[in-house]
Amino acid sequence: MLNTSTNKGRLITLNASSIKLLPWLGNTFIDALSPVFSATSLIFFLTYTINCLGNETDSAIQKPGQESVVESFDKIWLKANEYYYSESLRKRQFTDEKYLQLKAQAKQKNNIHEFSPVFNEFLKSLNVSHTQFYTSNDIDFYFFRSLFSTREINKPKVFHIGGQFKQVNNQYIVREVLDGYPLDQAGIRRGDIIENVDDGEFHPYLSFNQTIKPHYRLRINRNGRQFVKSISPVFENPSYSFAQSVKHSAKIIKLNDKRVGYVRLWTGVHADVLQSFTQVIKTQFESVDGIILDLRGGYGGAWYEYIDPFFTNRQAYFNYSVIDKAGNRKQYTAEDKNNPSPFLGPMVVLINEGVRSGKEALSYQFKKTNRALLVGEKTMGAFVAGRGIFNEEQDYFLYLATAEYFVDDIKIEGVGIKPHVAVAYPLSKSLNHDPQLNRALVEISKLLNDK
Repeated sequence: MLNTSTNKGRLITLNASSIKLLPWLGNTFIDALSPVFSATSLIFFLTYTINCLGNETDSAIQKPGQESVVESFDKIWLKANEYYYSESLRKRQFTDEKYLQLKAQAKQKNNIHEFSPVFNEFLKSLNVSHTQFYTSNDIDFYFFRSLFSTREINKPKVFHIGGQFKQVNNQYIVREVLDGYPLDQAGIRRGDIIENVDDGEFHPYLSFNQTIKPHYRLRINRNGRQFVKSISPVFENPSYSFAQSVKHSAKIIKLNDKRVGYVRLWTGVHADVLQSFTQVIKTQFESVDGIILDLRGGYGGAWYEYIDPFFTNRQAYFNYSVIDKAGNRKQYTAEDKNNPSPFLGPMVVLINEGVRSGKEALSYQFKKTNRALLVGEKTMGAFVAGRGIFNEEQDYFLYLATAEYFVDDIKIEGVGIKPHVAVAYPLSKSLNHDPQLNRALVEISKLLNDK
């Protein structure tokens, strides 16, 4: 069922049983989301998709007005216990004892934002991807809102500085920098630590959306050396920013007498991203000798149509299968499609620990067919389907793994995809160069010379 209401207090539930693209699904869901998604990306959503395998509306957690932390926890726990796909793990982890422990902690919290880290520690113990609790203090919350609530790539807008971060010991380390966005423009790079903002505690969302100012001062720790950078946030939805960053990243790199196209695919969850990506390949890279496709960081969601530009047809594409909570398994193959003008030259694909979900399927396809050389580090191994529940009145979002996915009967969840050429790019140090990209240039030069 699809509930499209965005009124305060209404729950938004998207039910994958109404997606037209899978054999047992109907038309409602794809008709509603066709302005947002390209056809097969609607299926693979694997990262940050709302793929609900049930058939009912989650009216049980609809409640206008302010609910207590304990009331919110009870509803969250009920849904997590009900829909989590691993029955054996559910029985071991969703115990009465654990419920009472978490409820006692909920009673001590003033609001759902304070309780969020507590519940996420529990969800983390399940050791399964696509299982997390988000509140309106999380930047990812607004990414989801764009995809599955407003269904517009740039709504709702929030202030942000164009980066992904890893929090370690209450410090935010820059993990990825979006091309053409404030962090990139300020020269901030992977491995830098953001010590504070305007001499106050840094937070990727709260720092820029509580007190609105045109400029902020970031104190950066780079390998022990501290300095200050002035930065001006953008007012965009992160989903829109990822689409723009794909275009910003595209460039031609000259290697002696050869021309190599480089583009970074940050995510594949919106039709606008696919359009930007394919436009780069078809126009800017029309006469290049080789391509470096950078899949590092961002989100997942990309599927068959993102690899179509590099194959003549889909005959060698992977199959995929879905195993639901009840243990039912369904197998799917790629629909026939020919590409009259694919790029068939040498390719290198960059991967790292931030590559997840649908983009892991792309990595798998490039590797299994030897279509491209994979350089970097093993992917995240985050490859399941998830069920998502928004509660707009209470401003929280519960995301749960609801089914297992396999490609060619191979498990990627918890395993990942290994590169052909392993190159480390640790967060423990801020480097003035990108060792993985540098190695990719070396490898594609070899491929071009051997051509």
